[in-house]
Amino acid sequence: MQPFERLRHLARWSGDGVELVSEAADCLAGFADDPAGLVVACRRLLAHHPTAGPLWWLCARVLTAPDSAAAAWEAWQRVHDDTTYERVAELLPFPHDGVIGVLGGPELAGAVAATRPDLDIVAVRRRSGDEHLRARLARADASARTIDEVELAALEPSHLLVEAPATDPMRAAVPFGTRDLVAVMSGAVAWLVAGVGHVLPARLFAPLAQHVEEDEDAALELVDVHAFARIAGPTGLDRPDTLDRRVDCPVAPELLRLGA
Repeated sequence: MQPFERLRHLARWSGDGVELVSEAADCLAGFADDPAGLVVACRRLLAHHPTAGPLWWLCARVLTAPDSAAAAWEAWQRVHDDTTYERVAELLPFPHDGVIGVLGGPELAGAVAATRPDLDIVAVRRRSGDEHLRARLARADASARTIDEVELAALEPSHLLVEAPATDPMRAAVPFGTRDLVAVMSGAVAWLVAGVGHVLPARLFAPLAQHVEEDEDAALELVDVHAFARIAGPTGLDRPDTLDRRVDCPVAPELLRLGA
């Protein structure tokens, strides 16, 4: 399949997970000898997946690298080697009898449940866009049960894990309703989960944040990272005021003008 044919295929891709980044890295590597085509390809990918933080991270690294193909494959490897989910599971208290609430993709709930079968993991349905959460959990082979926000409040969870599609050092794009949920669950320790490729520099996060603010269908909202006790990543837990140290991709000016 030719690179631009791959591009059309990725435009129709449903979901913003590791598989999307893998396919995108493979596709972008095919533009290594076509710098202008590479810029077009990155812009098209982001136009169709504007809230996929790891995709912004991938495109920025590829566009600013002297060897775009090598950068694409390095990014692919780092995403596939990401141990964030396992680290989160390991850092939760042991032994532990409390309920752990998870708001985000089924992969997070599944990985935590698989790594720590002693935990009572509940996947929280988002206010919109989660009609098929139970089926998605089943496909992810996750043993977590699904509940809504009201049920979660009644369970009085000890921890609330919120997965961020993207964040910068000050704001996180999170499932809509997270702000209210964190406020209501004041007795729970709230962790923002941001794996490899999810932490962006502020200038690169800005167009993603603008899309979140302007598109109600995004089912996301922007929340101050300081609303969370800790930020969980591949190296463990960080304080919100040190999140700038997690930024590991440059700002590609070509991506700041997606409409150009």
